[in-house]
Amino acid sequence: MSGPATVRPPIRLVSDMAETPRRRFRVKKLLIGIGLLFLVLVVAIVAAPFVVPTDTYKAQAVAEIKRATGRDLRIDGPVSFSLLPQLALSAQDVSFANAPGGAAPEMAKVKSLEIRLQLRPLLSGDVTIDSLVLIDPTIALEIDKRGRANWQFDEGTEARPHAAPAPGSLEGFQSTIAGLRIAKLQIQNGSASYVDARGGKKWSASAINMTFSMAGLDSPLAAEGSAVWNGETIAFDYQVARPAAFEGGEASALRLKMASRPINIDFTGTGVGAPKLKLAGKVNLSVPSVRHLAKWTGLPIAEQGTGLGPLSIQGTLDVEGSVYGFGKAQIALDALRGTGGIVFDNSRARPGINGSLLLEALDVNPYLGAPAAEKGAATGAPADSTALGAAAPATKNWSEAPIDLSMLKLADVYFELGTGSIRYRKITVGESALNFDLKAGRLTATMTKLTLYGGGGTGKVTIDGTGAVPAIEESFSLKGVDLGPLLSDVDNITVLTGAASVDLAVRGSGNSPRDITASLAGKGNLHLGKGALKGIDLIDKAQHAASVLSLGLAGTRTDFDSLDATFTVANGVLKNDDLKLTAADLPVTGAGTVDLPRRQVDYRLTPKLGGVLTVPVAISGPWDNLRYDTETIDIITAPVRALGNAIINLFAPDSDSGGATGAGSGSDSGSSKPQ
Repeated sequence: MSGPATVRPPIRLVSDMAETPRRRFRVKKLLIGIGLLFLVLVVAIVAAPFVVPTDTYKAQAVAEIKRATGRDLRIDGPVSFSLLPQLALSAQDVSFANAPGGAAPEMAKVKSLEIRLQLRPLLSGDVTIDSLVLIDPTIALEIDKRGRANWQFDEGTEARPHAAPAPGSLEGFQSTIAGLRIAKLQIQNGSASYVDARGGKKWSASAINMTFSMAGLDSPLAAEGSAVWNGETIAFDYQVARPAAFEGGEASALRLKMASRPINIDFTGTGVGAPKLKLAGKVNLSVPSVRHLAKWTGLPIAEQGTGLGPLSIQGTLDVEGSVYGFGKAQIALDALRGTGGIVFDNSRARPGINGSLLLEALDVNPYLGAPAAEKGAATGAPADSTALGAAAPATKNWSEAPIDLSMLKLADVYFELGTGSIRYRKITVGESALNFDLKAGRLTATMTKLTLYGGGGTGKVTIDGTGAVPAIEESFSLKGVDLGPLLSDVDNITVLTGAASVDLAVRGSGNSPRDITASLAGKGNLHLGKGALKGIDLIDKAQHAASVLSLGLAGTRTDFDSLDATFTVANGVLKNDDLKLTAADLPVTGAGTVDLPRRQVDYRLTPKLGGVLTVPVAISGPWDNLRYDTETIDIITAPVRALGNAIINLFAPDSDSGGATGAGSGSDSGSSKPQ
């Protein structure tokens, strides 16, 4: 009889049970090894800064910078290095050489720097700086006469194959700059300078104190600080809510604020940094003095007038790439108030500007220099006859300064300007609208609406700077303008009044205002309604010539019902030969010239006494000091007086013979008696 079957355990199970003590021993051994390794690592980390000479790191850094840039790096102060509680490096008296031939001995130097890095990001090739502190840094930026900037580095002093950088080398460190992250940057008492030897442009900033912080690309970026530039302290505050979104093409909230004595700017809105810059938001700009701002920025304004003081602008800013738009603007400059907008397109070879501005009133006098001193009397009153032949007072001359129209080629502009009123010197213009159209150096200003001294009209001025010689073309059509106060305000001309209608078209060219005036050519016509020739007492003067006729005419001016004339302009000389003045007492015709370059008048008015006798009156001299030639009157009055005496003698006996004859007749008649 067979016994019960024997059950044998699987061999693998027995084998596993036999190997378990061995595995436990190996794990224990591994843990002990790891613990020992960790202990050694900790000891190494703590002891490394004391065991490895810092001069080794200093020498390697100096050599690598020399190879990479071709310039010397000097570390004249102590260097310290630590790994705990985080990787940290500090150095004193660090300087970086300038480019050969540079004005400053060093391009950059710093009294002290301290950098703290995060260890974990280094394992993935990123550099995350917990903090970087620069104390007394100085940066000198320069461009030499050849246009080479000192921040453009040479390839180095040693040719090296482009092999993959060795792990842990400084070259490998340079390759990680693209992944650089700075959580906090501090600059204490820094300074910077810029010099461009090509044109002598330079600037410098001092007392730079700044704190920059950004925990991560998804954390807010904030920068604030201050600096002194051109003697003024500038405080700034810059914030980006989502830096990663801003650089990645998504909108992020932005804030930029700059405050100083010359200028204050505050922008709040959104923006995208890449692939194309976009900004949208509200901006406030405040300038206590435009003149002070211009001087502070190195572009002083000539000391003309008293204007260009406080300026404030509020509106919306829209930027897309190289196109900048500013709209819904509220503008205040000195006493000026207006609204408008402008778009600046810098994407073209010649920038484009398109805008509009509506002003409540425009008084340009505060922005003009003092007018030239008046030379000679400007009353328009006739000179005394005893002054005939005396030298005329010196008159004002046109400027011979060269005209530079190169600025007309800097941009293409279309701008609309509207205003409730305009004040220029003494001239007052009512509600008006003006369009400026500038293309490739040719400017056309069109007055679409003009309200002027009780009348109005339109006009156009074209200034052509495309050729070698500047050219100008003007055309105006005015209706019902009160000519008296207009001429008085323009140039103290007071000899003519009346409601004027004028059509004028002239053109000219030249390199100076005088040259242009001397080249003027064109034509026009003038019509005056009821008015007067003030200061020219034609009736009174004619009375001297015809006193024998006993017309009994007298007066202090020449009134007329209408005045009409056409004229041509050639070589700057205006010529008229058909002036007709209609007056009840004294109709007048006229002809003559006005020499615009010389500002001289040579004109003759011919009144007609009683519709029969003509009495010419010569008007000459500078137009702001006209003279009336009474010698011409004397020439006419002499024969008139002689004619009058002849008529009297014809109808009246001679005083001597008439007396004798009368006596004899009386005697004869009285002595005759009848026989």
